[in-house]
Amino acid sequence: MTQTSYNDVSTTTENENNGKLLRGMMIGAVIGGALTMLDSNTRNKVTATTKNMKDSTMDMYSHVKNNPSEVKEDLQERLKSASSVLKEAIRDAQNLYEKVNENIILPVSTVKEESSEILSHAKEAKTDLKVIGGKVKEAGEEVMDNNNGKNQGAKY
Repeated sequence: MTQTSYNDVSTTTENENNGKLLRGMMIGAVIGGALTMLDSNTRNKVTATTKNMKDSTMDMYSHVKNNPSEVKEDLQERLKSASSVLKEAIRDAQNLYEKVNENIILPVSTVKEESSEILSHAKEAKTDLKVIGGKVKEAGEEVMDNNNGKNQGAKY
């Protein structure tokens, strides 16, 4: 006695649906391609493009077949050239990194440190100013108290 689980049935149904979808897409592509070939301009473009691709491929094949060492040397030369350009780009990137580090990051760090120092000094000055302000206020109160005492004595 064989048992079929729900998962087996759903997987089978999904596979059938995917197969139908793929088959429908293929049929649609063939029909769409056939309909576009009804237009003479499209047919001419497809024919010309196919002929050009065939000619290019045959030319490349003949060239490689007749001159394999030349093709090899040409490819090696191109790779060397690309390699040297890439090395130069890497060198330029390293130089740029050094310039950015030297001209931007270090000065920013210095400015940050100096700003912290300036802020610290400003906070100290603020504290000192409060102390001075408190002493001035105290002195003013003493003057006022002394004046009030003299003025009150003069009235009597």
